[in-house]
Amino acid sequence: MDANTIEKIESLVSASQIGAPGTSVPTMLVPHGYSLESLEKYQDAPSRFRGRFSTSSIEDFAAYVNDEAKARVFVDTDDMEAESFFDLGDTAAAGHGEHRATLKLQRTAPYAACLQAHDRAFGQKELAHFIEDWHAHITGESTSGKELTAKQLANMVRRIEVKASVERTHEEGDWNTKRSGLDALDASAGEDTPAFIRFASLPYEGLSLRTFDLRVSILTDDTKPRLKLRITGLEGIQEEIAREFKQVLRDQLGDHATLLLGNFRKG
Repeated sequence: MDANTIEKIESLVSASQIGAPGTSVPTMLVPHGYSLESLEKYQDAPSRFRGRFSTSSIEDFAAYVNDEAKARVFVDTDDMEAESFFDLGDTAAAGHGEHRATLKLQRTAPYAACLQAHDRAFGQKELAHFIEDWHAHITGESTSGKELTAKQLANMVRRIEVKASVERTHEEGDWNTKRSGLDALDASAGEDTPAFIRFASLPYEGLSLRTFDLRVSILTDDTKPRLKLRITGLEGIQEEIAREFKQVLRDQLGDHATLLLGNFRKG
């Protein structure tokens, strides 16, 4: 019997005398050159509960959390997400944090379309098609203060004409601009022009309906006009949506969870 064989036998005898390493998960201590393997998969039941539930529905997230023991929920209002932990424990008796539920809200299709239109320059036909595609969500207002239907808006956009004239002053506005101090391009759509497109939509499922005002201005840098849309007060509206998100979660969860603003990651 060579020396390596004798050393392996001695190691196995030593390991058998040490016994289990003292964990609730079944393991076996083996000598150097072997790996520590869990035997949990051979048990009738796991040693502890592990799992992660993911959803984009506030209602389903709340239903899952409310069906468990008291949880800690960390809310990220920047990304419109929330994560709940059910087994974190505390500093005296820490848990593994392996049972959790995550919520990530998804923008509705109308809200996504509205955001995509923000700060974008459309051709006349392109904007008319955008209005017609989302007509169920759109109304408008002309520069004279007249309320417009989606159909009236689309027709008004199609009628816009650009005319050139000679000027020696420089001036810029929503519906006219001067070029080189000499050549002026003026846009008109008959007696009136569109001032605002109002886009009503749910930003996320489970939150309230909101109306976004998109200011219409014209870019006359070429012979063909381009219409630019800009959501007024967008940052403020998004802050309101984030606050509503947290409040809706608080109302849905009640005393079943502690809500904290921020993110949590195990060290």
